[in-house]
Amino acid sequence: MKKLLLIGAGHAHLHIMKKLQEEKGEHEVILISPSEYQYYSGMFSGYLEGLYNKEDMRIHIPTLAKEAGIHFTEGAALSIDAKAKVVLTEKGDILSYDVLSVDIGSLTAGIDVPGARKHALRIKPNYRFEEVAKAMQAAETPVVVGGGAAGVEMALALTAKRKLEDKKPVALISHSPLLENTSAKAQEKIKQIMQDKSLPLYLQEKVANVTSSQIITTTGNQIAYDEVLWLTGPKAPGIFRTSQLPVDEAGYLLVEDTLQVKEYPAIFAAGDCASIRQYPDLPKAGVVAVRQSEILWANIKGFLKEANGRRFQPKNTYLSILSTGQKQGLLLYGRIVLHHPLSWKLKNRIDQKFMTTYKTNV
Repeated sequence: MKKLLLIGAGHAHLHIMKKLQEEKGEHEVILISPSEYQYYSGMFSGYLEGLYNKEDMRIHIPTLAKEAGIHFTEGAALSIDAKAKVVLTEKGDILSYDVLSVDIGSLTAGIDVPGARKHALRIKPNYRFEEVAKAMQAAETPVVVGGGAAGVEMALALTAKRKLEDKKPVALISHSPLLENTSAKAQEKIKQIMQDKSLPLYLQEKVANVTSSQIITTTGNQIAYDEVLWLTGPKAPGIFRTSQLPVDEAGYLLVEDTLQVKEYPAIFAAGDCASIRQYPDLPKAGVVAVRQSEILWANIKGFLKEANGRRFQPKNTYLSILSTGQKQGLLLYGRIVLHHPLSWKLKNRIDQKFMTTYKTNV
């Protein structure tokens, strides 16, 4: 009996688990993940604002695994020996495989700024989110560092909650314009939204140092805080370099458009932890991982049966909806920029549908 080993419970692996409920295979499947819950990042801002509870945004992995005939192991992978086809875990276990798939997401970039590692809160790995949200909600002077989609959503969500509590808005610091990788129209719109909600913005300012009570920027600004949330973009997990696997310049596992490592075709990967050689500029976003999931499962099955694989072809445009607080959303799709309650309703509908697909009764 061939053995499929899944590392991580990201979007693509959730899809595989669901498929294994429907298609009972003739192979042993093991999944290893550091938490018994997988948290859905699309609902993080809603949870922070108080629109969702923790059960709304998390999936119980052991229950889903049991229903799919998968053996779940709580833990983290430390290294991968591609030649011996074994994975070493943090507990010292050695797990062998015939096929390996990795879907572990990314870590947080920029954490090497002096004082950041000691003082800043991070939401990766995502099972930390509950405790991070609690700390930010209780803060007197919360600050968010990072002007990408995650930083913008979290700052606006927390500001919406604080408005109801008659507390001052959240300050946001970004070394670049807000939503840097979007259109000028989208950047201007989100800036206007944040200014309308009276958020103190420190744009194109880089953090130079983080003390226990102040964030100091390279321009000399000293911003007081009692909790700071660090959302400065993705960083590659270290496991691929230490395992001497092929990586791109940033350290992400390098795969082909079949989602396989060229040098070790028994290793697959999807989501934020990997870069596709043919599409190096593909964004690190959940929507991409969701679209990769069907190709990943088809190609793993094909590999087990020694059949030809399918190739992943990304779309030119992806729908993005950012929650802006008070059940409003900013919808971005190509040239369309729409800020409206209907945008939030669509986002909520998409998120709820995703969760319903994988929710269990636990």
